[in-house]
Amino acid sequence: MAYQFLLPDIGEGVVEAEILKWFVRAGDAVAEDQPLAEVMTDKATVTIPSPKRGRVTRLLWKEGDVAKVHHPLLEMELDGVAPEVAVVVPVPRSAAVAPEPIPAMAAAEVRAAVAEAVDRAGPVGSGRALATPAVRALARELGVDLQRLSPTGAGGRVTKDDVRAGAGRNGAAGNATATGLASVPVAGVESHEVEIVPVRGLRRRIAEKMAASKRTAAHFTFVEQVDATELVAAKDRMAKGAAGEGVKVTFLPFVLKAAVAALRKFPQLNASFDEARGEIHRKRWYDLGFAAATDQGLTVPVIRNVDRRSIADLAREIERLGADSRAGRLRPEDVGNSTFTVTSLGALGGMFATPVINHPEVAILGVHRIRPTPVVRDGQVVVRDVMYVSLTSDHRVVDGSEAAAFTYEVIRHLEDPSLLFLHSV
Repeated sequence: MAYQFLLPDIGEGVVEAEILKWFVRAGDAVAEDQPLAEVMTDKATVTIPSPKRGRVTRLLWKEGDVAKVHHPLLEMELDGVAPEVAVVVPVPRSAAVAPEPIPAMAAAEVRAAVAEAVDRAGPVGSGRALATPAVRALARELGVDLQRLSPTGAGGRVTKDDVRAGAGRNGAAGNATATGLASVPVAGVESHEVEIVPVRGLRRRIAEKMAASKRTAAHFTFVEQVDATELVAAKDRMAKGAAGEGVKVTFLPFVLKAAVAALRKFPQLNASFDEARGEIHRKRWYDLGFAAATDQGLTVPVIRNVDRRSIADLAREIERLGADSRAGRLRPEDVGNSTFTVTSLGALGGMFATPVINHPEVAILGVHRIRPTPVVRDGQVVVRDVMYVSLTSDHRVVDGSEAAAFTYEVIRHLEDPSLLFLHSV
């Protein structure tokens, strides 16, 4: 019998998800807990499992579509089960909560539920096209202006076929559904080819989050030099000891510990800013994100309770989260709701950079390449291991003097790593 289930709540505040990949097709038999689709939210990439055994009869979205939470995802046939809509919740490993089925919906009600996601607009001719989020997403990808289309859908709505037809009339825009080449005229010279790469998946999420951060936060950056000679020595000693346990120790655990020490002293930076309420939310815990590079782009996994972890434990968690980021298998609890973020490019870190704040946080710490550098110590020129750190803050929340004092507190703990063990495990 027909069985429908809805795109689940994947995380706090998530209202939609992009369909990255289907693992099944119409007609496929599926087992319980078999992966059905991979979806991406603004927090994580998540695999949606099948709630029961059955056979897929219809996929309601295409790869690249943006589906709304609590709207039908696909249909299945189940033996001996009455039609119903099911919500499948990807439960974190630490939880054991069984989702409750939602009462059955008639086909007309399903269509009405999907229509609820349509942007509110006036009648045709009022200056705003009527279209579902999926159609609007397709129009953005193809570079089509919905206002210029003649809608053929019910009630004057623009359909996907209308968008595709419009893209075909626009020439090069019709090639934007996949990476490819298009001929682009250049005034006064012969046409040239341009590679068209649609902005999807993680790259789309990065673009949205970075733009939101720059639109809201008043960014400013403070930069200072660090004598990392003692840090290098401490890291090398600990790395040798941890190697026997299969733990790879890098500089990042030390930086995270130094950041927590500074955040304890300057809690204004361990916060988020709620623009709508006009409130600063100071966090009394330390869940620190770190920027991790993947083939798809930058993601920010989060280490929980950094203040309670040892250097070795942090090293293990960094390695796990980095590997899971690159493999695209981060769990919902591995991302989002961080209190502060650290970003580092390691050997590619350059002299210094001005990182963009991980909105809605109020500051981000950048650590950069360590290199032998001649410096003056006690009137003598000596070679020391030196790096720069940069702190970008939201000037609406953090004053310049506070940002400088915070940075010097981080530097104090990096230049004397023994301080990292005074008040933590």
